[in-house]
Order: sequence, then structure tokens, then C-alpha cells
Amino acid sequence: MLAWSALLSHARLLVTSLLAALLVGVGCAGRPPNILLVVIDTARADRFPFDGYPRPTAPALEELARQGTVYTQAYSPAPWTVPAHASLFTGQYPSLHRTDCGSLRLPDAAVTLAEVLRAAGYHTVGYTANPWIGVAYNFQQGFDTYGEIWREVQEGSEDTGASLTNLRVERFLRWRAGNADARRRPFFLFINYFEPHLPYHPPEPERSRLLRPGADPARVARLSHLGHPDEMRFIMGRSDLTARDLAILNDLYDGEIAYVDRRLGEVIALLRQEGLLDRTVVAVTADHGENIGDHGMLDHKMSVHDTLLHVPLLLRYPGRVPAGQVVDRLVQMHDLFPTLLQLAGVPPPLDTTVEARLLPGTDSHAPGRGPDDPIVGEFVGPPVDFLRSMQELFPKDDLSRFNRKLVALRLGRYKIQWGSDGRHALFDVADDPGETHDLAAERPDLLRRMADAVEAWLNRPARRHS
Repeated sequence: MLAWSALLSHARLLVTSLLAALLVGVGCAGRPPNILLVVIDTARADRFPFDGYPRPTAPALEELARQGTVYTQAYSPAPWTVPAHASLFTGQYPSLHRTDCGSLRLPDAAVTLAEVLRAAGYHTVGYTANPWIGVAYNFQQGFDTYGEIWREVQEGSEDTGASLTNLRVERFLRWRAGNADARRRPFFLFINYFEPHLPYHPPEPERSRLLRPGADPARVARLSHLGHPDEMRFIMGRSDLTARDLAILNDLYDGEIAYVDRRLGEVIALLRQEGLLDRTVVAVTADHGENIGDHGMLDHKMSVHDTLLHVPLLLRYPGRVPAGQVVDRLVQMHDLFPTLLQLAGVPPPLDTTVEARLLPGTDSHAPGRGPDDPIVGEFVGPPVDFLRSMQELFPKDDLSRFNRKLVALRLGRYKIQWGSDGRHALFDVADDPGETHDLAAERPDLLRRMADAVEAWLNRPARRHS
């Protein structure tokens, strides 16, 4: 039986759906667009050519970016999969939706993007290669079809689900093409590609294309299997990885980005072949980035550095999203929630807090983020699940330094990494984008003001919304 709060949420959704059905029935041009939302899991922004990377990691996405709008300063609201996807699906920050370490299940009361679109008449389909956003954690909420691709991946496969996902997408599009009733409904298609996640083992030809000359094949083979718990050994200073090893890991990671690019290019080609591409809003982003030796870290744990929070983001929808536009204003990844609804002509859910803002650069005249609005990334833990694994590996070690909540908050050029234990770091990210020089000791007054801003943020009225 649904909890009372869930019943209220679904009653509000019903009212919203009646309004949405009217708007979608009319449509801006008589027909609402389809929506393709792609999350490239664990993809950091600085590895894409349209975000300034010099290596040819993403030619298909580079072409897509030329046909749409790129957001070069997009930041995830969370540094790992579960809270980031929960924010994307709800338009809320982790400290409001509370789906994070210790509470990994998306609440039944949450009103998701898929639910709102389905209530508006959309056929909602999702495919995930990441088990963290599977049915066990309720991320299927609102989807007519939700495929857990990760269950079908063979152990040891270099492809961690991208090819299987594409087969399912092709099957769906072929079915739709032959079904008159289905063709009358717009679709919302969500895809999570898992490849850039540890371990990095890109298939050929991307592996060889992105490995720099001179890499020892035996070392490459060993590093391509590096995964859990190796990342925890590195974080604890117990790893024997060398600078050369980290360089190879970076190349392998680039290969994974390139492989996903090829597979995503196939989906774009399918949409074009079916005559659907220009009638589909295409949004591509990442849930978070990755540390590959950066800041003494591997993977995406225990950190709110921009290597984890700065993510790629692009939109394509001819007529509503300008081609070739580059937006360098600060935005957040879950700003896609209201933006996709707005582009579809679907109102946001009634009486439900949506903290995300409309992305600039579309034809909307609604205000987006102002210059005084903070950019926030939250690890609202505490990280009980990660600490349990680390304690099993290192039973005699003191792990108390990791047992804390983390919040990254940026105002203007300054960013604080706030810790619930009182250990904070402060950076001028305009001059020091790599976050290498901690100003906390040099600027105590500014540190205090930034810490106060975090505490005010965590106690904002929206957080107490029923």
C-alpha cells in the first residue's frame, strides 16, 4: 500500500496530467516532440571535443553538438550515480529528495520526469546498463518499459551493455514504426550507457586508437581489469600504480568515451533513418565525472571536486534550440527536468518542489539561473555503504576522515568544499580550475561566509517541503 505522501503526490500528478493532456493535445505545432535523454555514465566534461578536449574521442557527438547547443559549464548536483539520477528524474537536489548513501531507493512519493510525461500521453521507455538505477532502487517509476540491460551482459565482456541497449532501441523503433497506435503517441526514451565506468576496457578499434604509442601490452591488459576494490586501495595510499599506469588508465578511459560515442551515433542514425530525428529533442549528458588519479583519488567516491561534478551537456531540437550555439553560463545537469518538459509543452507537476531551472539558450523567456544563484553538488551521505566496504578491506585503519557529508557550493569565482566534520577547502576556480591551491587558511573570512552559505542552503525552506 502506498504511503500517504505517495498518494498525495499521485493525486497531484493526476491533476497535472489533465492539464498536460490538453497542452500536448494541442501542441506548439500540433504535435509534441519525442524526447531522447542519454546519460553517459561517469563521463567528465573535459574529455569531449565540444568542451575543448584536443583528442578525437567523440566525433558523433561533436557533429550533434554542431547541430544543437552545448553547455560548457554544466555541473551535476551529485558526484555519483544514485543521487545524480534521482536529481535528473525529479528536478531536486539530493538534500531534498534524500536518495543517496544510506537511503538508495527512490521514494514512491517522488514525482519523476517519466511519470509526468506518461501522464501527458507519452510512451515512456528506459534502458539502463547500470544496476544502481535498476528496479531494486525504484528508478523504473513512470516507465511503461524499463530494461535492465546489465542483467544480460556476459561476464568479462568488453562491451558492458551498449550494443545490447542499441538492439533494444532498434527493436522498439521498428515496433513503433509498424504500430499505428504507437505512432500517434510521442515517446520518451531514456538510455544509460555504462562503459566509461571502472574497469576501463574499451573494445577495438577505440582501444588502439586512443592508446598512445609505446604502451606495454601486458601492462595495458592488467590495467584494463583494474576495478573494485583497487580504487579503494588507491584512495587509502595502498596502491602501486605509477604515473605511467595512470596515463594508460586515462587513455583507456578515453577509449570508453569513444566507444559510447560510436554506439550513440548508431542511435542517432536510427532516428534519422526513421524520419524521427528532427521531431525529437535529443539531450546528452552524464550523471557525474571521474577521478583518474586526480586529487589522489580514483573512481567517484569521497570527493566533490569538479572532476566529478563538471559534466557534458548538449541539446538538439531544430527550431527551438539554436544550432551551433555555445552557452558558457553556469547550469546544472538536472536543469534538464524543467527544460525537457518545457520543450514538450508539458507543465511541471503541481504542488511538487522543482529546484532545477530552465536552461538558457532555448526559445523560452522564463528566467534561468541568476548570477547570484549557487551551483551545488552534494554527497549527503554519510557514506555508510562505501565505508562498510572500506572497513572490510582495511579493518585496522581509522576511516573517520571519510565519515562525513560533503557539499560543493560555488558562488561567482569561489567554490567551497564543505565537510560536515568542519574540514572545509576553498578554491578560486576562475584562476585555479584544477582545485590545486586551497585558500582556506589564507581567506578565513571568505571561508566562513561560504560555509554559512552552505549551512543556509542545507536549511533552505524547500528542504522542508512536505
